[in-house]
Amino acid sequence: MSTSQKGWKDSNWYHSLSGFWKEFRKHRIGTVGLVIMIFFFGMAILAPYLGTADPNPLHKVAPAYLAPSWMSVFDPQGVVTDNYVKPADLDQEPIIHVNGTSDEFSAVHVQGGGPNGTSYVNLTWSHTAGVPLDYNGPDPENVFPDYSDFIYLDLPFEWEWNGQPSAINMTLNIATKLTGDFAAGVYQGNNLMFRLYVWLVDSSNEWIRVYETRDATYYEDIRLRRIPVTFLDINDIFGGMIEVNGTQTDVNDTVKVRVGLAPYRNFETWMGYNPWQNYTGTVTFMVAGVTLTAYGSYYGNLGTTYVGADAYSQLIYGSRVSLIIGIAATALSTVVGVVVGLAAGYFGGRMDEVLMRVVDFLLVIPGLPLMMVLAIFLGESTTNIIIVISVLGWTGTARLIRSQVLAEKNKAYVESARAIGATDTYIMFRHILPNVTPILFANISLGVVGAILSEAGLSFLGLTDLEEPSWGRMLADAQNGAALFRGAWWVVIFPGMMITLLSLSFTFVGHTLDQVLNPRLRER
Repeated sequence: MSTSQKGWKDSNWYHSLSGFWKEFRKHRIGTVGLVIMIFFFGMAILAPYLGTADPNPLHKVAPAYLAPSWMSVFDPQGVVTDNYVKPADLDQEPIIHVNGTSDEFSAVHVQGGGPNGTSYVNLTWSHTAGVPLDYNGPDPENVFPDYSDFIYLDLPFEWEWNGQPSAINMTLNIATKLTGDFAAGVYQGNNLMFRLYVWLVDSSNEWIRVYETRDATYYEDIRLRRIPVTFLDINDIFGGMIEVNGTQTDVNDTVKVRVGLAPYRNFETWMGYNPWQNYTGTVTFMVAGVTLTAYGSYYGNLGTTYVGADAYSQLIYGSRVSLIIGIAATALSTVVGVVVGLAAGYFGGRMDEVLMRVVDFLLVIPGLPLMMVLAIFLGESTTNIIIVISVLGWTGTARLIRSQVLAEKNKAYVESARAIGATDTYIMFRHILPNVTPILFANISLGVVGAILSEAGLSFLGLTDLEEPSWGRMLADAQNGAALFRGAWWVVIFPGMMITLLSLSFTFVGHTLDQVLNPRLRER
C-alpha cells in the first residue's frame, strides 16, 4: 500500500464514515430503506431512458384505460396497442419494387438527409417527349394492382396477435416535386397524371387501398397526411390471421404497408389518347415517414389513464417530481428552521419570545388549507409548490434546534469561546451547530416524507402544474375517471405503492440515523 493510500485511510473523515457505516448496516430496517431510496433515485435519474412515451398527463397516446400489455397473456384474443410501423423504419434500406418493365421509374433512399435528420425515399417517374407511355393496363381506379407499370416500397411487420385491432391510425409524411412540362401552370390538370397510393397488404397478398393523394396534396414541402382505415378494411386485412378451430385463412402473419407511385388512370383507354405523350419532365414523391398504430385492449407496461395518457411514463417521471420537491422543500425549510432555532435559543429574551410566538401561530393553523390558499395565490409551478410546502415545514425544525441550543449554550466550550473573543455568529455556527447536527439528520429524513405527502396531496387536489407528471395527479385522474369502478386498478395501486415505498424508505433511514447518531439512543 502506497503512502498516499495510507494517509487517505488514516484521515479522520474516513474513520468517521467507516464507523458510521458499520453502525448503520447493523440496522436491517435502515439498510432496506437505503436500498429502496437508491432505487427511486436511479429511477428519477434514468427517467428519460426508462420512459416509453410522453409523460404529460394530458397527452393522449391510446384509448382510455387500456390494461397493461403483460395482462394480454391471459387473453388469447387480446391485441397490444403499439406503433408497428415508425418513421425510423426508413432508416433501414426499404424494400423497393418496380412493377412491370418500365425504365421510367426510379427510387432513391436518403438516410438521415431529410428535415431534422430524418430518412426518406424519393419515388420518381421520368418521361421524355415522344416516348410511348408504358402503363397500358386496366384502370387503377377499378382494379388494383392489375396494371402494367408503377413503383412502390414495402414496410412489412409481423402481426403476433390472434385478434384484430379495434382501430388503426396511419400517418404519411410526403412532399411532391413536378419538373419540366409537368410543373404547375404548364398544363392544367397535371395532377391527374400520377398519384401516390397507400395500400395495406395482408399475408394472402390481398391489396387494400387506404389512401391516394388528391389535388391539394401536391406541395413541395413535407406535410403530414392522416389516413383513416375503416372497420371493414381492418376486418379484411387482419381477419384471416385469426385462428378458428386451430386454423387461419392467411398463410402467415406478415402485413405490409405499401406506398406506391402509380398512374391515376389509363388515359389511352379512358380518353383514346394520352395528353402527356409529348411532355418531358419528372414526378417525384418524397416519402419522409409512415406510421401505423394499431389499437387493442392493452398498452405498454402499465396501461393508460382515463385521458389515454401513458401511465408507466407518468409513474417513472413522478419519482423526479416527488424527490425534487421533497428534498428541495425540506432543504429550504431546514435552513430557515435552523437559523430561527439557533437565534431563538442562543439569544433568548425578547427575540426568543417573538420567534416562538410566530412558530406557535403557524403550528395552530391547519396546514393543508393554508397550503391550498398559498398554492392558488402563488401559482402552479414547481418552484411555488416548494415555497408553499416550506412555509409550514420549518416550524418543527426551529423548535427542535432551539431546545438543543438551550442545552448547549451554557456548556464550558461555549464559555471558553466567548472568553477568547469569538463572535456570537461564530459560536452559533462553528461550535453549537455541529453539536446539534446529529439529531438534525433524522429530522431532515422525516421532513422529506412530509414534503412528499404534501406534494401528493396538492397534486391530488389539482393545485400543481396539470402538465407535470405526479403520483398525486395520477390518483386524482383515477378518481375523476372512476378507475376502480371501471376495473382500471393499475392507475390506483401503482402510484399509491410508489408514494408509500418512497415515504417508508426515508422513514426507515431517518429512524436508523436517529439510532446511530443520537447519543442517548446509542447508549441504550
